[in-house]
Amino acid sequence: MKVNVPATVAMLLCFFASCTGSKDQIPEADTHALLGEGLGISNVTVLVQNLDSARNYFTDVLGFNMPKPKDFQNGMYEGTLSVSLAFATFSSFELSGVKDTAVVAAKYPYITAYLKHHEGVRTYALSTSSVDSTSKWLHSKGLKTGTILTGRVTKEVPKGWDWDDGGPQWRSVQSDSQPPPAYRPVFVEVAGLPYKQVQESWKPYAWRRYYDPNPNGAVGITSLLLVVKDLQAVTAEFRKMGFKELEASDSSARFSIAHNQQLQVAVPRSPGDTYSKFLEASGPGVYAIRFDIKNFDSTRAFFKKTLPAGALLADSLAKHLTVLKAYAHGVQLEFTQESKAQADSAKMYDYKDDSALGEAPKKYASVMYAKYCALCHGKDREGYAADHAPSLRSHALMATTQSPQSSYNYLHHSIAYGRAGTAMAPYSKQQGGPLDRDDIDLLIKWLHDMSGAKAIEMSTDPVKGDAKRGKVLYAKHCVTCHGAKGEGISAPALANPMFLATASDAFLRYTITEGRDSTPMKSFKDSLTKTEINALTAYIRSRASGWNAPEAVTIAEPQPKDYILNPHHKAPVFTLKEGRYVPAVQLVKALKDSARMVILDARSAAAWHQTHIPGAVSVPYYKDPDKFIKDIPNDSTWIVVYCACPHAASQQVVNTLTRFGYKHTAILDEGIIKWAGLGYPVQYGEGIKTPKK
Repeated sequence: MKVNVPATVAMLLCFFASCTGSKDQIPEADTHALLGEGLGISNVTVLVQNLDSARNYFTDVLGFNMPKPKDFQNGMYEGTLSVSLAFATFSSFELSGVKDTAVVAAKYPYITAYLKHHEGVRTYALSTSSVDSTSKWLHSKGLKTGTILTGRVTKEVPKGWDWDDGGPQWRSVQSDSQPPPAYRPVFVEVAGLPYKQVQESWKPYAWRRYYDPNPNGAVGITSLLLVVKDLQAVTAEFRKMGFKELEASDSSARFSIAHNQQLQVAVPRSPGDTYSKFLEASGPGVYAIRFDIKNFDSTRAFFKKTLPAGALLADSLAKHLTVLKAYAHGVQLEFTQESKAQADSAKMYDYKDDSALGEAPKKYASVMYAKYCALCHGKDREGYAADHAPSLRSHALMATTQSPQSSYNYLHHSIAYGRAGTAMAPYSKQQGGPLDRDDIDLLIKWLHDMSGAKAIEMSTDPVKGDAKRGKVLYAKHCVTCHGAKGEGISAPALANPMFLATASDAFLRYTITEGRDSTPMKSFKDSLTKTEINALTAYIRSRASGWNAPEAVTIAEPQPKDYILNPHHKAPVFTLKEGRYVPAVQLVKALKDSARMVILDARSAAAWHQTHIPGAVSVPYYKDPDKFIKDIPNDSTWIVVYCACPHAASQQVVNTLTRFGYKHTAILDEGIIKWAGLGYPVQYGEGIKTPKK
């Protein structure tokens, strides 16, 4: 069998091109051992007698945005063609027809026999994060599987995709029975996909905006109904596989897959009913597919226009619609109003890049900004609230970071990965922070909308200029704020590798030429010639050393029982500046003397994972007090808090502690950047420490 990777998988391969995955280690005792971090229903394949006409019917009558014939692909079975539609649930719906009758008849005679008289679902696949683990798990339960199959979506390795070694892009395994029973799933793994990260950042249908809407309102597959002859035997088999049973009766059972998705199993209730007729005609397999829809009334109105009377059943109370299988090429299609919680979550991210945000995403973005950004960039995006953090309401900045993609990445990467050597820490969940890709995209969109700035098209061509002349100009005009080495003093670090890798030459030249409103950065268009500005741009660019998105550093965080350093030793003796600030020299002495204390890191959790003072506990300034207060000793133990700026975030944490009655608190006066610069011990990742000078 040749397995086709559905459209969802192809999209994910592209979306996560910069991520590197690993095989999931699945404990056998885990109830999710079958799928690991798998994403639920991967795809459902409907066998049809004429692919062209079926595609047109599913598009024009049933309201699915099926790709056009030019986009037909080789199907799951060798000798077939298919066309698939991806949903934001990471699932896809696929139509498959015979391309080469001789090949299919020779290799899969049950397919040609089936299609002589029937159409309908013959195969469905579930997503697993490790086919190897799935296969081993099934074997451990006495269930046999066929050979693990592999394949690629693309023939050539895309340039710049360092995660892609040219090997398989997908792997799959299914029952070894021939022909495979239609009620049993195929298990599919996408190589290199960071399943765990996706699961951790999962929001119901949050990726909806990356997909074209379907006229019928369908936003994702939520469940499959399997009709079988022997309910007890099949449910026992599913239990053995590792599916979590939600409900069971004499005639049906429900099993959880992932998130809100389910497998439902049913048997005929009486001789001659619809289920009995289905079994007699097709044998056990998928009887119905259920989709979530945006709006019940809109979907019903659509089907009333396209379907004949009697084809559609409607339950207004349950907000449930059914298209009978006789009108859907052999498979019953069900449509159910999505839950309010799911709809509300999706609304946060359901926006267009070229139009203003609605009230829901605008409110959510403003809350994110207040929680994560306002501390340094100001309550009203005015900037310079802490550590010279620049204004985020500058028209010049916002107008030049909307297009092209490389400039957009400057803001996205700054938020996601931070700015090494500055107080700007990483905030991406992939780095250990609190925000996922959708959150960051929404936050940037909100900043653009709030600025009111119209996008300025920026050239991607490199700027040609005399870098040597630019060096002289830099020393004359830029050193005071940006530093002799571009390290940043009261203005951004221009020698930062990430900044230079993600900000275009045109972006640099525009900033020098026009300046940045709402910041001390003045315009040089009246004091420098175009040739001089080009030279200055070329010099700044010459400082680039290359930059790649760092891999996430994940190390074990201390447990509450380990928060107190040297619990049986004496407390340190601190002489605090202004009754609040402890000099670095005193804290390093306390560490050297093995004094009893607690050290808290108030930066983003991702920053802690990258670097921290040995023994420090991550307590980000944005963390809710009820999540950490109970674990911090409130006695004579000194609680020392630090950040990078050096006081803003640490002061916020100390203020919280004070509010809860803590009296022995102190703030590291210099912050960790200065601390590291003094040669004091810093832990990098898994335990590399700087020696004391």
